Amino acid sequence: MSTYAERPAYDNRQAAAAHQLGQIIEAVDTARAAAEEAKPKVWHFASTDDARAAADQEQVADGDVVVVESERAVGFVVGTWPVAITEQHGTFVAYSKLGKPAREYGKGLYTPSVEQAEQVAIDLGYKLADPSAAQGARIAAGLPAPFETPRMLVEPADILHAFGARLNVVDTGVRINPATSQGEWWALVEGATEDDRRRTYRGQWVFAVPVTTAAWDVVTVERVLPAPPA
Repeated sequence: MSTYAERPAYDNRQAAAAHQLGQIIEAVDTARAAAEEAKPKVWHFASTDDARAAADQEQVADGDVVVVESERAVGFVVGTWPVAITEQHGTFVAYSKLGKPAREYGKGLYTPSVEQAEQVAIDLGYKLADPSAAQGARIAAGLPAPFETPRMLVEPADILHAFGARLNVVDTGVRINPATSQGEWWALVEGATEDDRRRTYRGQWVFAVPVTTAAWDVVTVERVLPAPPA
């Protein structure tokens, strides 16, 4: 049993630990609040003209993200000028006017803004103006990214670009065509969207390519790719 003389020391240690824990929790909460505050704000406008006017009047801050869904345009504010990161830019400054990748602009100062703007654009299904940025952003988000691959390496679950459409690949293989006794690569596919199905066939269908052609053919597919190591 603790003596009376020992008790205050025990209580003091408990009190000190509780006080230290409280300080840690407060510091973590403060850091989280600061990180949240540091994130670029996202603003939505009816038109790119409205967004430009708001930036010009400093109603949105340098580095904030501006979104105009009616014009499929997303940008980030540099000073008082919105710069588009999407192909559609309306009256925003076109991405090409930067003269360099957006992440390198201002010695990387706007990288958080660019990343936020790209994520918003991808979530809305808008095409980014920088193809490499679009590829990297889709990979980071775990979304299918387009790339070129030999036809023989096309896999089930890929989205194949062919016949002017995007086709979900259900299965692939190699077989002998009994009519020609020649080997052929085949794919069972279906349109990725209703529009793709209108362009091709409503249901699943099969097409084939001679192996002699498929062995040297390069096609574009979309596939979920592993993110590169940090």
